[in-house]
Amino acid sequence: METKNEVVITIDPAKTALLMLHWQKDTADPASRISGYLPQRLKAAHIIENTQAVLKASREKGIPVIYVNANHRPGYPEVGPRPYPLANHLAGAGVLVRGSWGAEVIESLRPVAGDIIVDNYSSSGFCYTDLDLILHNKGVTDIVLSGIATNWAVESTARDGANRGYFVYTLKDCCASLTDEMHNWTLTNILPSLGAVLSAEEYIAALS
Repeated sequence: METKNEVVITIDPAKTALLMLHWQKDTADPASRISGYLPQRLKAAHIIENTQAVLKASREKGIPVIYVNANHRPGYPEVGPRPYPLANHLAGAGVLVRGSWGAEVIESLRPVAGDIIVDNYSSSGFCYTDLDLILHNKGVTDIVLSGIATNWAVESTARDGANRGYFVYTLKDCCASLTDEMHNWTLTNILPSLGAVLSAEEYIAALS
């Protein structure tokens, strides 16, 4: 009888960082004007609980937790005269503005003392930010992704991270999109080619 060899994944906390992408009230809170179906999916799929467990395990192992927050200045000077449609939509809706309620991280996943905050103005956590510098200076070679949306900030950051030489782990049950179709398609067709796709449980087990 032929048997499959199980691949055992081991994650080195000394070389790893957890990136929390766009976990903000304008993207994930039910009271937001633009969050749409996302809060329902977060609740139905236990994504918040999974992410809380990942945060706890990561902090206990001393893994840097870096929040990448969309944090535009009033007037959106970071959005050019010919923005891509989503940037135009966000600016038109007046959301994710620095100092506003909607730019805050959702209460259930808020940063704690020692976590790092990176301001972000595009789909990728690396684009025009100091994220790469921070990771480099901390000796990080592997990045773990959780956030919103799977097919937007998560995918873009995974692409840029892989292109910069980082090994990318995406936590499939710590991410969400506006629709299940977008979420599942990205997890199945894009992210496996950029690194490894794990569950929260698999990630936590790999730390032990």
